[in-house]
Amino acid sequence: MSDRSPEPTTTSRIRSTSVRLFQIFIVICLINGFLDISYPLLIISKNYIGNKISLAFNSEEVEPGSTQDILRPLPKITSYDEPGIRGIVNAYQSVATNVEPDGMRSNGQLTPEKASSVGFLLGSSTAFGFGVADNQTVAAHLEKRLKNVRVENYAGVAQPVADSVLRWYDLQKKKAKPDFVIIAGAGYQLYHDCMLNPAATSKKRMLPFLAELFVETFSNNAAAPCSSNESLDLAVRHSIMSIESAVAFGRKQGTPFHVVYLPTPYDADVNVDNLLNDPKFKANLTRMRPIYSRYQEEMNKLDLPEFINLSGALPSDRMYFLDAAGHLSGDGHKRVADILATRIWGGNDQVFDRGL
Repeated sequence: MSDRSPEPTTTSRIRSTSVRLFQIFIVICLINGFLDISYPLLIISKNYIGNKISLAFNSEEVEPGSTQDILRPLPKITSYDEPGIRGIVNAYQSVATNVEPDGMRSNGQLTPEKASSVGFLLGSSTAFGFGVADNQTVAAHLEKRLKNVRVENYAGVAQPVADSVLRWYDLQKKKAKPDFVIIAGAGYQLYHDCMLNPAATSKKRMLPFLAELFVETFSNNAAAPCSSNESLDLAVRHSIMSIESAVAFGRKQGTPFHVVYLPTPYDADVNVDNLLNDPKFKANLTRMRPIYSRYQEEMNKLDLPEFINLSGALPSDRMYFLDAAGHLSGDGHKRVADILATRIWGGNDQVFDRGL
């Protein structure tokens, strides 16, 4: 009698392989399910702990006037969306950063009791003053410079001009009509459309996120946003049209207003020496400066007295940008506020000039 086992048949081989593949599939499903559950919990825990640390320790005295006046740790600002309005800032309280439930940020100082005029400052996170204390924002510096004008800072985070316009509509419906409005951050739309966005943005499931990240990291086929003339033209036109639409809306309100392009690290002849140690920023700088140059050409064609282009507002002898996103130091905000006070009010806090 032979001790050799009978050779497995083709059917048994297929059955065995199928069982193993099914087992592997079950294991992958279990791992994926575990990651899908644990990943959001880790993110929530991280944000919760970070927010508690920020609220407890975001209280150090900052020295205005240099790129070192950034808050440490950074405030864990969160936001919510309304139809057509992204990035409305949630209530937040710490020693250095305070936001009311309606999204208005404190200016860190006593407001004029009998102000000659009261206005809204709208826009994205640079207008909000992310990274600096309440008393170092554009709104705060405008109040200090003009003394008899109250500036209510309703700027948001990652909020394009079109959203800020609707925010203006919503605020004046809920509150008294303002004496003036400033929408600062006209360049954010271009930044949003053309900046490389990593796969990590708002991914809830771990394995799909890792797969996308792997593809984006190692694929040579994925074209960067605005890399072709056609896509760049669309991005520039998108931003220009948002400015034109904001001006058209503002003129219908009968309220003095201005739409402002704030300086960015991607403008020509700005000092970004403190940011060049980041290889990702250096790569983005090379890619984005021609994009912003093209944008400047189109902005220069705008014949809108309500539009103010501050791309050349910051001298190149000092560093004013806190990060690659273009958030400004307290001194940067002061320079912006000084120029706006002169261009809009003529330096006189009693008169609001509807033109330039």
